[in-house]
Amino acid sequence: MTQRRDQVGARLQRLRAARGLTQRALAEPRYTAAYVSAVEGGRRTPSADAVAHFAERLGVTPVDLTTGRSPAEVVRLHLRLIEADCAGPDDSAGAGAGYREVISVAAPLDAPILVARARLGLAGLALRRGDTGEAAAQLDRAEELLAEAAPHVRAEATAVRAVLVGCGGDLRYATYLLASARDGLVRDGYPDPAALLTLHAELAVCHLQLDDEPAAAEAAVEALALAVLAEPARVAGLHLAVAGSLLAGGRTAEAATAAEQARQAARQATLDVQLASCHRARGRGRWAAGDVPGALADLTTAYDALRAAGQPGLAGDAAVELAEAYRVLGRPATADALVGEVLARGGEGPGAARAARVRGLLRADAGDRPGAERYLRAAVEGFRAAGRRRELAGTVLALADHLASAGRPDEALDLMREGLRAVERLGERPPSAVRPAT
Repeated sequence: MTQRRDQVGARLQRLRAARGLTQRALAEPRYTAAYVSAVEGGRRTPSADAVAHFAERLGVTPVDLTTGRSPAEVVRLHLRLIEADCAGPDDSAGAGAGYREVISVAAPLDAPILVARARLGLAGLALRRGDTGEAAAQLDRAEELLAEAAPHVRAEATAVRAVLVGCGGDLRYATYLLASARDGLVRDGYPDPAALLTLHAELAVCHLQLDDEPAAAEAAVEALALAVLAEPARVAGLHLAVAGSLLAGGRTAEAATAAEQARQAARQATLDVQLASCHRARGRGRWAAGDVPGALADLTTAYDALRAAGQPGLAGDAAVELAEAYRVLGRPATADALVGEVLARGGEGPGAARAARVRGLLRADAGDRPGAERYLRAAVEGFRAAGRRRELAGTVLALADHLASAGRPDEALDLMREGLRAVERLGERPPSAVRPAT
């Protein structure tokens, strides 16, 4: 009897603390804080009426409270996890508190997948703030918990592992991890749509960073075909509301189904930056294939989504790609306004160099030879500093053509020689592994 009394008391204390209730708040109006303290300390065995009162206040069933076997509690924690997943980038503290609550309450309930997913959430928050050490620690613990899980569940950890590897600079290995997980799910009969969506979206991002545009476009097409919800965050919220109502009504099995639907929608909602990058990749592929309307639609979607997600660097890349398209379509004012946004932010790197190159070409189109030369030379220096061999070579050629057409063939030839030597010196230096915030 003493062991049962201690277990009930410990369970009561844990659930009360997880909900932020004081002993007085839990006890009133029928009991006292001293009575709750005695029960939690194992000094009193609560009556059936007291158990029913406490269970109602805690949002669990009396059986849950006395036995610790709590399907309703597992569903409630599932909902709490999804709420944390859906927290915006400005509410990292709230998301972290949610994940830690899930870990503390789910561990005694024998719910390793819930704990692992919460740890993956903490790893994502750590990556967002650049703490790769903390991200790795949380990911290691999540992978241990998922060792016996189904492949499509383990794939969630693989996606986070690939992001961490990419942050460390090894984009090719990150791509290998993602592709292997994707192929394994299909081969072994676990083609979970949410898992495949995540893997394809992350693959598209990696291929974009590796400048492998055909592979990026292929992965992007697959990801966008699986991203079927127009407003995933709103859909997730609706499913969460339904699940909460069902749970309050004691319909635990139906609530669990609604919670899983909410999780599927939330998975897409959390991939907003990656899916915007998928639109970039598909838009570039469509442009290369001559599908101008499709390319403009995708690039515009990417630009708008990345700005909304607070990703100025990636939004700048999309703006430059849109500007290139509008230049070709004969809309120089629109193109110049887009690159102007990027150049106005200042800074260095390949994004600024791309904007300078497009503005240089626009100036050349307008007959502004000094302006064209100034921006094209700035682009050459930017690509040289960033180690972008292909873009450096293309910009050197554009500047050489400009100088030759201006009657300066000797300068054009010298530029070509110098530019080729610069491209050779860059060798096969790998591209930088700058990840979007997750």
